[in-house]
Amino acid sequence: MNEIKRLLRAGSYALDGLGYLLKKEKNTRLLLGIALLALIICTLLGFSVFQTMFVFFTVMMTLVTEVLNTAIEVTLDLQVQGRYHPKVKIAKDAASCAVLFCVITSTATFFVFLFSNLLKVNQ
Repeated sequence: MNEIKRLLRAGSYALDGLGYLLKKEKNTRLLLGIALLALIICTLLGFSVFQTMFVFFTVMMTLVTEVLNTAIEVTLDLQVQGRYHPKVKIAKDAASCAVLFCVITSTATFFVFLFSNLLKVNQ
């Protein structure tokens, strides 16, 4: 029974984090909207289950990276308390770069499948 309580408590913390991200982080809301739009397009254009899941996976990878980026930024901001530090800038920029790489991967994946499906329809 203690394990169930522990899991429920952990789930509650995760939902708290999601609530914070949705309320305070514009990029998270934007990425969630794009994710939903991409999955709707996948369904409407008849992407295969594999293609849809692959797009979903890359979009979720982007969202996970954005969440970790936010955690890094908040932690570093707490440490420097408004003071500039060049190492903090490097860490925050690197975390943002990870999000950028994921966005590029997700976008490329979506468009490769999109054009592939559009070419099939036109044949």
